[in-house]
Amino acid sequence: MVYQPDPAVLFFGVALLGALWVYRDAKRREMDTADMWAVGFFIGFVLLPLLGGIAVLAFYFRNRNRRRGYPVSAPET
Repeated sequence: MVYQPDPAVLFFGVALLGALWVYRDAKRREMDTADMWAVGFFIGFVLLPLLGGIAVLAFYFRNRNRRRGYPVSAPET
């Protein structure tokens, strides 16, 4: 008999690992809202399977600090 993992456990594991990665990346970039990004990714991944997680992750990549600890700012004229 071959062990087959429960798909729900794998699904929540992927959602949890993705949220952990987003949290650690945001903390490393010194973002104040790291916890909210991680929660948003987890909820988006669970409520809208895969598509929600991809949407939140794309939005996070678009809005995160470009460099570690330095927010993006427009040049003054």
